[in-house]
Amino acid sequence: MRSAARETRLGGIDLVKLIAAMLVVAIHTGPLLSVDPYADFLLTGIVARLAVPFFFAASGFLFFRKLTGVRRKDDRAFRRYVWRIAGLYAAAIVFYLPVNVYKGDFAHGIDITAAVRAILIDGTFYHLWYLPALITGFCIVYHAQRRLPSSAVYPLVTLLYIIGLLGDSYYGLAARSDSLGAVYDWLFSWSDYTRNGLFFAPVYLAVGMYAAKMPASKPRRSRNLVLFLASAGALLLEGILLRDAEFPRHDSMYIMLLPAVYALLQLAAQAKIGGFRKAGAMSQWIYLLHPAVIVVVRGAAEAAGFRELAVDQSIMHYAAVCILSAAAAGGIEAVLSVRRRKQAVMNNAPFA
Repeated sequence: MRSAARETRLGGIDLVKLIAAMLVVAIHTGPLLSVDPYADFLLTGIVARLAVPFFFAASGFLFFRKLTGVRRKDDRAFRRYVWRIAGLYAAAIVFYLPVNVYKGDFAHGIDITAAVRAILIDGTFYHLWYLPALITGFCIVYHAQRRLPSSAVYPLVTLLYIIGLLGDSYYGLAARSDSLGAVYDWLFSWSDYTRNGLFFAPVYLAVGMYAAKMPASKPRRSRNLVLFLASAGALLLEGILLRDAEFPRHDSMYIMLLPAVYALLQLAAQAKIGGFRKAGAMSQWIYLLHPAVIVVVRGAAEAAGFRELAVDQSIMHYAAVCILSAAAAGGIEAVLSVRRRKQAVMNNAPFA
């Protein structure tokens, strides 16, 4: 893999990740609901669904491009990466515990089986599913590419995605078959959705891995742009037709997301944009913090008598959540930057 390029900061990817984080906020706030519910569906039910797959693909791209091909070093890098995600997830679980209590999640005690399922698969808060999915997906893809030829890895993750599709946007097809319906009823007994680390994450991490292994000059940017625009248009049509057919059980997984996310990742990787070094870190904190900000905004609006302006007006609500989430993310990143600089000074001290 490209060892010389791995030190290069990819500003285009960081910028798209920041935009993707704002799209995730849109999914959870419905910025156009008070204006036009159908327009909000087009935005949050289709267009914004590019966001999380892009996060997965970007994570795969940034991780696999750093691998050296030396088994011991790569295994160490993999373990370090997984433990870092696990640590972040543990901190997020603790951070959201008060909100879980406020929501009444423990009003009837703690069901150990449900708690384990939440921690390992569904997430302990509605957006935290992404972190265990990232861990599970990485375990699948990393070990698959170590033990299987590429000709087997990509069909494997594609098959998993097809299974996931039939439990998500294409659920109407599965429900037509009694036997398939029974299989998915069983699946949903241990996971709320098929958009998880087994069926959703692996294919997009593999998309990132594929892009990381591709020569930097191929394919051309113009070709990627055409592919993205065509795929995005087809994605919009796919989402509309599936909704009209009343197929979706959920709306996270579409067929046309695959080429659209791949083309978007390539465009972002090829964009040599400077000045967005902190955007990637900001996107992480915005993703993790915005549900807490939603709670704060709604609570403050109720207390101050501004609910109609700050909550019922969906665009204002979205703007408030984005601004406050970005401010909180910026504050955290500033504190962490100071700590990193201090640590660097200590590490470079003459008697350290």
